[in-house]
Amino acid sequence: MKRLWLSVVAVALIGSACVAFVLFGWTVNESHFDRPSQEFDELEAELEKLPGVDSIEKERWVEAPTFSEPTSWMSVTVDEAGLPGLLHAACSTGYPDGVTWSINVRTPAAAEVSLYAAPTAPDSDGRNTRCPDFGFDAVQLVHQLDRVAPGLAIQPTIWEEGTLTLVALEQQMPAGFTHLLPLVDHSDDLVGAAGLDTNAVVEINSANLGVVLEPHESVAYLALLTELNENRSVSTYWADGGGTPEDGIEKIQIVAPVQQRAAIEDIIRSSGLHIADLPLRFIEQ
Repeated sequence: MKRLWLSVVAVALIGSACVAFVLFGWTVNESHFDRPSQEFDELEAELEKLPGVDSIEKERWVEAPTFSEPTSWMSVTVDEAGLPGLLHAACSTGYPDGVTWSINVRTPAAAEVSLYAAPTAPDSDGRNTRCPDFGFDAVQLVHQLDRVAPGLAIQPTIWEEGTLTLVALEQQMPAGFTHLLPLVDHSDDLVGAAGLDTNAVVEINSANLGVVLEPHESVAYLALLTELNENRSVSTYWADGGGTPEDGIEKIQIVAPVQQRAAIEDIIRSSGLHIADLPLRFIEQ
């Protein structure tokens, strides 16, 4: 009997270990377990009928180990004219759960603007706020990007301390960064369209360009980048103001011909920009 009891205990322990191992694997891999909802399906059907909506993808799931509080995700492709109607529908939906929104807006000038909003927290009355919260005026910013950045794919977000960050979503490595200079030139206009404070910082990120524009630096920074590209053959420029010189983060990194490097450093040092004194590192082409 004692031997039988020990066998039962051993089997139970092995089974518990297997279950724990499976749960751990699900947790590490962030495995999604579908939790369909008729109300979520109804929201999808409502949005599909809206003018300008081209396609919708959605998912509603739970994750190990709790399998509670389902996450609802909705991805919508819409043209610029249809964006206000889509946002109105999102704000007025009766769907009870918060929704993570990924909205891809196609504009008349062939720009593509990717908007992301996490589920909003309950307001002071304990009610869930339905409106997607991007941190900026999405309709006006999309309109301004259509005007100043035709043909570009841009993801605007708000980062730390209210920085308006514009990430260029480039499927292939571009040749240089001149196609992004309109974002630098019109950074003040983009801040205004987004409804942000006029002293907001603008950050532009892409494979070949990384700049942080302090308030009203756009004219001087545009002149610097144009000079570096046209007259000094600079193809990649990254100025990272996110750290300190001691930790090796805050620096300028440039791809340019060796024979131009002394002149490039002189131009940057005399630019009067906030990055003028940062350590400068040249990267081999």
